[in-house]
Amino acid sequence: MTNSSIEEDVSCRHTDFPVSIVLFSELERQPAILGLTIAAGFMCIATVVLYFVTLRFLYSHRRLEGIKINKYKVIVMLGLYPLVSCVCMLSLLLPRTTMIAELMIAMYMAVCILMFVRMVVDYMGGFKAVCKEMEGEQMSFRTPPCCCCCCCPGVYKQKVNSTNLKRVNLMTLQGAFVRPIITIVALILWADKRYILGEDMNPSAASLYLNLIGAVSSLVAMWAMMVTFRSLRSQLQDYNVGKKFAALQLTIVVVNIQGFLFQILAKYNIPECVRALSSTVRAYRSNYFILIIEMLLLMIFARIAFKRKEESYKATTREIQEKLKPAD
Repeated sequence: MTNSSIEEDVSCRHTDFPVSIVLFSELERQPAILGLTIAAGFMCIATVVLYFVTLRFLYSHRRLEGIKINKYKVIVMLGLYPLVSCVCMLSLLLPRTTMIAELMIAMYMAVCILMFVRMVVDYMGGFKAVCKEMEGEQMSFRTPPCCCCCCCPGVYKQKVNSTNLKRVNLMTLQGAFVRPIITIVALILWADKRYILGEDMNPSAASLYLNLIGAVSSLVAMWAMMVTFRSLRSQLQDYNVGKKFAALQLTIVVVNIQGFLFQILAKYNIPECVRALSSTVRAYRSNYFILIIEMLLLMIFARIAFKRKEESYKATTREIQEKLKPAD
């Protein structure tokens, strides 16, 4: 065994994320990866530019009733794509910020789920208006990702009323509270070197239990979002809610499942370790490269879904009501 192979084997035994100086020295030896990093930077900038262009549309149509009600919610939800892209780019340049990036993405997605549910309810005119509009109808809790099959015999359809709507609201609200708490705890443990990325499968690792709590919280919040969407989508077809829901759902699925797959691959040394970059580090970097591309595409899709005038729907509703009024 040569000295270079011995040094590479020794350096591959650790799983620590390298500092930026070490990373840049490695990139100098790999011009192809350096080129991909530069391309990722341009795509990240493009995602941010698209976000601000979409914001310009929202503020230029401030008088539109649908946008006026939900403007800040739409701004928060659309901010998911540039935020994920920017924190991924930051982690590509500063690998030791990876843990912070992971926690920020998870926390922001929980907030976006809450904003979507609130937006859909606001389109209907609020919780009271939903109860009045859908009086006598039912909402099914047997939906993905928690209860979608015969394994949930105790989950039945429930009447649309204030009690059930409050339950759904609390299910989404808990995600927006649990995730920040998990983030704070994880940062404290990380500062004490007790929270280490890549050790999620180790029973003695604190990250395993924090991630389990976070996963359960996210599933419950997504479940509530699905229940709300399926219950109200027929009432809100004019508001393009289906595409808005698809844009958010695709982002949540891509970020979570793709990241989980790369963590599994890292356990089997895929991709292989290269000097100071362990398999875990390279797996996270590969995931972030792909996420930056996906966020640009999803930002374009979300822009199409949200950049739509809603004044015509309100006008049409008013015209129908005027026609139904008895003649004097």
